[in-house]
Amino acid sequence: MPELRKVASVALMAKEGNPSAEAACREVEQWLRARGVPVWNCGDGNFLSGNGREAGLVLVFGGDGTMVSVARKLLGTCTPLAGVNFGRVGFLAELSERNWEPELSKVLENGLAVEARMSLRYELYRDKSVIHSGEVINDAVVTRGKVARLVNLFLGVNGASFVSLRSDGLILSTPTGSSGYAGSAGGSLLMPALNAYVVAAICPYLSSFPPLTLSPETVFSVTVGEAAPDLYLTLDGQEAHPLAEGDRLEIRGAPDRFFMADFGLKDYFERLREAGFVQTNQRQA
Repeated sequence: MPELRKVASVALMAKEGNPSAEAACREVEQWLRARGVPVWNCGDGNFLSGNGREAGLVLVFGGDGTMVSVARKLLGTCTPLAGVNFGRVGFLAELSERNWEPELSKVLENGLAVEARMSLRYELYRDKSVIHSGEVINDAVVTRGKVARLVNLFLGVNGASFVSLRSDGLILSTPTGSSGYAGSAGGSLLMPALNAYVVAAICPYLSSFPPLTLSPETVFSVTVGEAAPDLYLTLDGQEAHPLAEGDRLEIRGAPDRFFMADFGLKDYFERLREAGFVQTNQRQA
């Protein structure tokens, strides 16, 4: 059993432009204040200048994209994140409009179980200088934009050449993101608390490139091998940088960089099944 953390304060954030999420956020705020719990309503998501980063729990009203956006702001803190689902998939959010009240009541009374998760650290080099660096919650993706054309990529591991790849692109994913774009490309699904990351090719051409599962200390590099108009590095689907011939991306894992609340409502495999990642036509005996 994980150690339970006392939740003495809560920060709230609703997806902007979603009236249902914003209304639910206000309802939960009133409910918490009525119980004497300090609350910060971070409607603009600006945790850097407010007290949200020091809260005992950050509760997001929205979908997986909104949760990833907030998780990026919480990197390096010990503040756990939870979600009330107002998205289409809601794979990251355990709570809903129907169950938030009893679950939050339990947390305020008994404490909160928390699960540590890893990010990926990246550095993008051009002419031996770092032009972009940071961390991702879900994935870093090298792919084309409008032009449908294969790209040559040279892959390396721990400073040594590994293999060349001709494909539509490459996905480097955390366990949290492995059920997203990487999973769609045939990559392995990793349990969220694992310290490992996935490398998956997007439609490799005339080559066998099975998905790789790497330890966090492994440094994986991707070098653009030809002039590549409309080629981008996309980070968590929320930030993009154009790539040029010779650019080199280096990736490694960073364990324990953000924390997810665990209400214990469904285990990972039950959520995979309910979200349609695995299917069966067999009846249980």
